[in-house]
Amino acid sequence: MNQLLDSLKEHLPFSILDDMALEILRKNTKIGYYPNNSVLVLNGHAFEFVYIVIKGQVEARSDGELLDIYSNNDVFGAIEILKNELSTYEYTVSEELICFELNKNTFFELCDKYTEFRDYFFLSLVERANSLKNKKEYESMGDLMISRLDRSILHQACIIDGSTPVAKALETMENARVSSILVKNREGYGIVTDADLRYYILNSDSIDNISQIQTYPMISTTEGEFLFNILLLMTQKSIKHLPVFSKNKELIGVLELIDLLSFFSNQTYLVNIQMQNANTLEDVIKASSRLEVMVRALHSKGVKSRYIARIVSDINKRMYNKLFSLILPKEWQENASLILLGSEGRSEQILRTDQDNAIIFKAGFKPNNIQEITTKFVEALDAIGFPRCAGNVMIINPMWCKSIDEYKTTIDEWCEHPNYENIMDMAILFDSFSVAGDDKIHNEVMGYLKNSIDSNPILIRHLAKSIENFDSAIGIFSQFVTSGKGHRGEIDIKKSAIFPMIHGIRTLAIEYKIEVTNTYERIKELNNLGFFNREDAHDMIESLEILNSIRLNTQLSLPSSAISNYISINSLSKIQRDLLKDALKTVSKFKKTIQYHYKLSLVG
Repeated sequence: MNQLLDSLKEHLPFSILDDMALEILRKNTKIGYYPNNSVLVLNGHAFEFVYIVIKGQVEARSDGELLDIYSNNDVFGAIEILKNELSTYEYTVSEELICFELNKNTFFELCDKYTEFRDYFFLSLVERANSLKNKKEYESMGDLMISRLDRSILHQACIIDGSTPVAKALETMENARVSSILVKNREGYGIVTDADLRYYILNSDSIDNISQIQTYPMISTTEGEFLFNILLLMTQKSIKHLPVFSKNKELIGVLELIDLLSFFSNQTYLVNIQMQNANTLEDVIKASSRLEVMVRALHSKGVKSRYIARIVSDINKRMYNKLFSLILPKEWQENASLILLGSEGRSEQILRTDQDNAIIFKAGFKPNNIQEITTKFVEALDAIGFPRCAGNVMIINPMWCKSIDEYKTTIDEWCEHPNYENIMDMAILFDSFSVAGDDKIHNEVMGYLKNSIDSNPILIRHLAKSIENFDSAIGIFSQFVTSGKGHRGEIDIKKSAIFPMIHGIRTLAIEYKIEVTNTYERIKELNNLGFFNREDAHDMIESLEILNSIRLNTQLSLPSSAISNYISINSLSKIQRDLLKDALKTVSKFKKTIQYHYKLSLVG
């Protein structure tokens, strides 16, 4: 009994309670056992206990319709007791039940003494999800997302005048025991770091003073900025020393990357540096092998999936650039644009789900050995761990490896014959960006695609129509509609929820001429343009975050080589199931918005 009660401390809302409260629980809680089909509470009757499931499963039904399922560590009956309301459901045991039964009086006593415990039962689903930050597996969840830069982790700035001779500046650095110095110029500051000093050693004959080797203007940040944003800045710019100014624009110190990483303990910087310094294919493979470790560390800290995707996207861009320079011939590099498509094109891929890439050659350029070189490129991605695209959207497919003029011809064919396959290929190309090579080549193709769509407005409606090809995973009574054919009790979260949301937003982005490809950023732009109000935009962003987070959580539980978009409903906690239901309802509402906005019932 004591051991079982101790396990409650790891789960909300009991993790809120102190040792005195847990002692009250020990003295006033009993364990109940109920066989299958036992009725715990009838519709219209009062709860005598708050039930906490230890093992087994309880179904909540109304007029025979299954509305909810409670399993390990789920709590029910609390809100009805607090509100002094009768049950509106019938609670029946569907798998033999072992549970804690917390009597009313003890529950009221705990709620009176611990207001945070009481308030938990009145929180919204999103607020409860955010409260998971206090759980053991999310013990550091909030650190990176809510912590701001303060002076406690800054080093004192060592400042010298720009006319200072280099030798004198080095002596000042040595005496101050710092690894960077700030150079005061007539307008603003510059910075000198170890890399600049290496340059000085190689070119000392032509350098007289410190201002000649400074980085100016320097990159800086402001006190109070989110540490997570600073980490992104430092990794994107590959800098180790970041000057910090107060909100009054006064220089207050220097942030060292090593100190930030001691706070943000994961592999982000290491992976970035390894990828940046990779000179061989083996180096790239080695650096990429750490990505999943990094993702697991970030996810375990509760970092939102969209922020993890931003970091992964930055690292993958470096990886593709390395592969481009290592594998593709120099003449290709000067006459082609390597582009990323799909989730990579939207900077939304986290784990290596599949390869989605293409190449566009400059008009008039005739590349040699296309099959040999593109195969080598795809095989390199195989070795890194990117499975090949099931739809063959890769540069080894001639469809996605051709000249500007050939892409334009293909776009014309898509516009003339807007069947499902052509429309989806058009959508795939629309979510793309140039990751290496001459981005002007990609810009020319995208400009042609956008102009072609603008001159043929019916294409937008055909694009939108694709949203109807996938059924919702939520039924009319808010029950989950699960899959069959080997996936009983599971839903395909990508097809039933994530794709309809992404595709609908993409279609609106085309209509409203939104340039960004990231779905979250597109939603924000649609809010700015007035298509969404602030509340709807927030619901869309949070719902997509919930869907991606649940999907990522499931994928991380699979072997590294396995890829699946199926989510087992019974593997989710009560809060996760409720959040998933709310997200699916948001998707269903959005699909109706798209159907109405584009009058899809009139589209053949």
